[in-house]
Amino acid sequence: MTEVPLEEAEPARKAFGDLTEGEREVVREALAAISRAPATGREIPGWRPPSVEYTYTTPFAPDSAEAITVVYTHTPGMGVTVVFYFRDPQVVD
Repeated sequence: MTEVPLEEAEPARKAFGDLTEGEREVVREALAAISRAPATGREIPGWRPPSVEYTYTTPFAPDSAEAITVVYTHTPGMGVTVVFYFRDPQVVD
């Protein structure tokens, strides 16, 4: 399986710097999943083709109500651009 190239936009790089090391590890795992299958996130409606914008939310731990959400765009044939990371205090389904 081929991984899709990832790049980070400036806001994502700045947000990554504000995360704790534990949160960064969660982000790294999320990025690995996204690079294997960009459509793994939830599509945000209204984005202009051929690009699609997604959110991917992953909990800190299996029983945690806190999570990290990754906002990214995917353009087939060009790769994924990570737009932003943020802490999400909601329960993840």
